[in-house]
Amino acid sequence: MAIEVRRIILEQHEFQAVLNVFAQMEGSDFPEGFVVGFEIRNENPLQIFVDIQSPDGAQVGVELAEDFIVEALINFCIQTKIPVSRKSKKSVRLSDGKISFDMSLINPSFSTNI
Repeated sequence: MAIEVRRIILEQHEFQAVLNVFAQMEGSDFPEGFVVGFEIRNENPLQIFVDIQSPDGAQVGVELAEDFIVEALINFCIQTKIPVSRKSKKSVRLSDGKISFDMSLINPSFSTNI
């Protein structure tokens, strides 16, 4: 059985841009505003603390768990037309100071009988 893996690796400033795109999305649970920075609180499972400046100038801090980070990355992929399989297992981790977004899919129809 073959496993397809797609990995997107983001520098921390690129991941901050992902969060800013998510903050502008309507209907998101993410506070509206501009992400001014974030801090990695835990590596496994990944948790980050995000500082957001709201439109009225107030700063708000939000703790993001791994599932919320994955949601932000999926949204970014959709916005930038990067294909995302609905059936793939999605995970995120910190690797060498970079954010790594993995999508893996088991393909039972893949055959080695050539």
